[in-house]
Amino acid sequence: MRTKIYIVEDEPLIAETIKTALEKVGYSIVGMTDNGKEALFDIEDLQPDLILVDITLEGKMDGIEMTEHLKKKSEVPFIFLTSHSDDATLERVKQTDPAGFIVKPFNEKTLKSNIEIALYKNRVQKQSVSSNEEMNSFFVKNKGELIKIELDDILYLEAFDNYCNLYTSSQKHLISHTLKSVEEKLPQHKFIRVHRSYVINVSKIKSLQDGYIFIEKNKVPMSASNKEELMKHINLL
Repeated sequence: MRTKIYIVEDEPLIAETIKTALEKVGYSIVGMTDNGKEALFDIEDLQPDLILVDITLEGKMDGIEMTEHLKKKSEVPFIFLTSHSDDATLERVKQTDPAGFIVKPFNEKTLKSNIEIALYKNRVQKQSVSSNEEMNSFFVKNKGELIKIELDDILYLEAFDNYCNLYTSSQKHLISHTLKSVEEKLPQHKFIRVHRSYVINVSKIKSLQDGYIFIEKNKVPMSASNKEELMKHINLL
């Protein structure tokens, strides 16, 4: 599957140049905009693997502010593209912990190498976070009490703003972490994202029909972009 990249750039010519260059070397450009607010909606919907962000954008929100909002809901890596490298800008940039910082003008080689390094660092970080593939349970807080949750009891998880809901056959737990951060701690061969707002326990699937997954008495939506990955984890006769 090709790496999905989203471009946030206020100069259309530069955006198209970047798009053409990256598609030529095998990346998939899933969207482009010059507006920070629009980018946040698109990113949540499109789930790119990496974002290229210009600091100067159309509208009230600049690229740095956009990534500050982004980090509250997502852990997707981003690289800043900018013609500003003054001390004040760099200080603001450092606070967002970007995966890269490229000063304009830049060439295709610089762009590609920065993207590859950012993706590699992100993969290593995910592997270290999810190195506990053998874990079979964890604890969640509930009104001052720590409750043990067995992984095999989880039906699915649902995004709820900066939190997520965890569902078992008999209970619903509100977890004070984003769906993305919880997903990264779960065994990847057992738990699959099927929609921007849902991660399911593959072993609990009863049936698939018309863009929905049925788990016990629950109906979970499945997006077309996630269906391909899910089907890899299902045995068909």
